[in-house]
Amino acid sequence: MKAKIALVLAFAFVANAFAITSQFRGVNWADKRDNFVSDVLVLSGMSLSDNYQSASVVAERIIGQFQELLGTNSVRVPVNEPTILRAFDMYSGALDVALKRGRLVMGYWGPAQPAGPKNMDDWWKMWAKLVEKYGNHPNAYFEIFNEPHMYSKDELRNLYATWLEKFPNVPRDHILLDGSGLAWNVPDIADDPRFEGCLFAVHEYTFWNMSITTEEGWKNSFKSKVGKYADRTVCTEWGGAMGPGEKNGVHYDYMDYNSTPTNYFMAYIRGMSDQLREWEMGSFYWPGLRDGDWYSMTKRSGEGANIKLEIVNQSGVDRMHMAWADTVETDPPERKAYGDKVTGIPGKIEAENYDEGGNRFTFYDKDATNKGEVYREDAVDVVAMDDATCNEEACKGFAIGYTEAGEWLEYSVNVEADGEFAISANLATASETSGLQLFVDGEAITDSIAITKIDTTWKVYKVVELGKARLSKGEHVLRLMVTGAYVNVDWVQFTDALADPGPSAIRQVMPAVRGDASAQRLVKKGNTLFVEKNGMRFDLTGHRLR
Repeated sequence: MKAKIALVLAFAFVANAFAITSQFRGVNWADKRDNFVSDVLVLSGMSLSDNYQSASVVAERIIGQFQELLGTNSVRVPVNEPTILRAFDMYSGALDVALKRGRLVMGYWGPAQPAGPKNMDDWWKMWAKLVEKYGNHPNAYFEIFNEPHMYSKDELRNLYATWLEKFPNVPRDHILLDGSGLAWNVPDIADDPRFEGCLFAVHEYTFWNMSITTEEGWKNSFKSKVGKYADRTVCTEWGGAMGPGEKNGVHYDYMDYNSTPTNYFMAYIRGMSDQLREWEMGSFYWPGLRDGDWYSMTKRSGEGANIKLEIVNQSGVDRMHMAWADTVETDPPERKAYGDKVTGIPGKIEAENYDEGGNRFTFYDKDATNKGEVYREDAVDVVAMDDATCNEEACKGFAIGYTEAGEWLEYSVNVEADGEFAISANLATASETSGLQLFVDGEAITDSIAITKIDTTWKVYKVVELGKARLSKGEHVLRLMVTGAYVNVDWVQFTDALADPGPSAIRQVMPAVRGDASAQRLVKKGNTLFVEKNGMRFDLTGHRLR
């Protein structure tokens, strides 16, 4: 089965040894009041008098120092209806900076802890505005509902499913679904096949069970909340006391989290960081900055461009770093031609040999599951062509399959000389709604080409003409965009458009030369075309040449 619509097998949930979420080395940036507010959110260091520019300055200082002092590459911030619907011009200044500097998780906080949204219409409008602006941003992630304990299991599942239906173009691996309760129970949500490809979010804190006083006890508590879904889960909140403070009448001074635990705080921080590292699970410490919070990893002084952060407890930072596995990538992705072989144009580009670099950088696949399970080991669905035919002969090699509208792949190419090129592709589809479009360096070189049904299966491949394009000499990036789902792509070929003209081409370019087209010959010399007929030469307007 080559087409996505033919895929009927339920997603198989398994307990993988390693997580796919270690890309997140994050902290939370929070409102001083906590994020459960009924009005506009004011992140620590910002104010209601801020505008886009001043909010950007604050974000540059705070997120920049998160990176310099703590080594983060991600930040999690709250969103709510008043902030996005009434103060978006200001708040987007901070969001835009966060996206420029690394990954950003935007999580919804309700107006008050016991309640859900006051107005669901406003809730949907809020998400629509955020998705419209940031839905295609490679660094943007959407946590649909923080700690949704006011919903039953079924209500929460249905809310998430409705969100996915309303915003189908947001990549599934950029959506985080909190476990039920206070993000306690990931299995309640994760075993729903409607959420295939999504990530999940979990929270763990000492104040939910202060009777646990050993590292192993905290590891077991955390495991019970995640179940067998560690490979798709992000811990979007975990944190403990960094500075002095009191809990239940007991005073705690600065604690050395690199030492043997003597209380539940120490056991918790050490146990959590160990388990996060063991799973290679991405995480966001709570909080990186919240003014006045004794859990805060940093303390702020100054305002605006003069904001300065200082670490509150270095041993806490050490354990946070312990939670971040050494294998976490912090460098920006790099593009590389597959196998270090840049395809020349004219030439044939094998669809499965898209550039190396990663999802949403050199390719975009809407889910993280590789449904073909051959040739490459990333999210792109490459399928074997062993049981297919190409122009009535047995096919060889691989093709891109299970395609969805909006997905794309990029290829490093080298155009040997300026010229016009005819473009064709070897394709298979049983759908009436398939389509492709090509871009070079971000500019469209073809229209969106509708690909009509080739066969009732995805096993018969046919060469389809995609049009012509003029390209300039040199190295370029070609993008193959799927504009209509369910088309398999074997290869795309660029040929010199003037290399092998036939009688129909002569009639099109030289209507002034009358008579039998078979007696005419279109001749190319360098980049110049002329027509020979009965021993005479004509230019392409029909004028006789000497």
